[in-house]
Amino acid sequence: MRRIGRVRAADIMKCTVILGECLERGSDRAAWPEHLNEGLRSLLCARVVIASELTGLGSGEPNEAVGLFRTGWEDDRAARRWQEYASKGPAEQKPEYPVVTRMFGAERERGVTLTRDAIWGGPAVWERSRAFNEVHRACGIDDYIFSIRQVPRTRTVSTLWVHRAVGEDGFTPRERRLLALLHDQIAALMGGALASGAEPGLRDLPKRQREVLGLLLEGLSEKEIAAELGLSKATVHEHATKLYRHFDASSRPELLARFIGRCRPDGDRPDRE
Repeated sequence: MRRIGRVRAADIMKCTVILGECLERGSDRAAWPEHLNEGLRSLLCARVVIASELTGLGSGEPNEAVGLFRTGWEDDRAARRWQEYASKGPAEQKPEYPVVTRMFGAERERGVTLTRDAIWGGPAVWERSRAFNEVHRACGIDDYIFSIRQVPRTRTVSTLWVHRAVGEDGFTPRERRLLALLHDQIAALMGGALASGAEPGLRDLPKRQREVLGLLLEGLSEKEIAAELGLSKATVHEHATKLYRHFDASSRPELLARFIGRCRPDGDRPDRE
């Protein structure tokens, strides 16, 4: 048990690489979580990873997913079956969420990372449960680790589920510790270097507005952007105004402030019309 429970230096380096690659995509509230999911699948030899960012969880208010990314389903049928399960009832009714009571209680814990057996009380209970026999088995997944963290900057909650396929070996204590280590780092950066799902997104922008945004972030004036893109200054100003509105900014400095400490978004390369 000591051998499989120990986190090695090589493990920490792998976590650092995943974190760095997420930071490179940090301006895009969808790109970095998608990359995180793929990184966790590789790091932990997982089949399915589900990342979500929730508002209202544990506060007594209605909860809402402002970010939800499910990666690795065996087929569309499994993905649809899980969606049906996940959409029934509030999140607090799912078996994992009694831990929320601890998180938002008097001790104000930052978060926890739990194995399936810690949640259910052991494999025998799990294997008799309806959750396994009617949902997880039907979706092709079995053992899992559940991790939940408060996000200080946005007052949202970040959750990660990492699942193994049915028939595969269970997760080890070392793998649980790796998920906890990486989740601590990710949650601390959300709303800062990593865009929160509660923020306006880049993917909602048309291509031309993404190009204008990229050039604004380079420090170009609207006149210089017009020359770069082969547009009129009035057209560029119209795009800039729409960007201010999209990001709820009243001025160019306020818009640019959203991207302080973040890698520049990977917008489309400008092409002349």
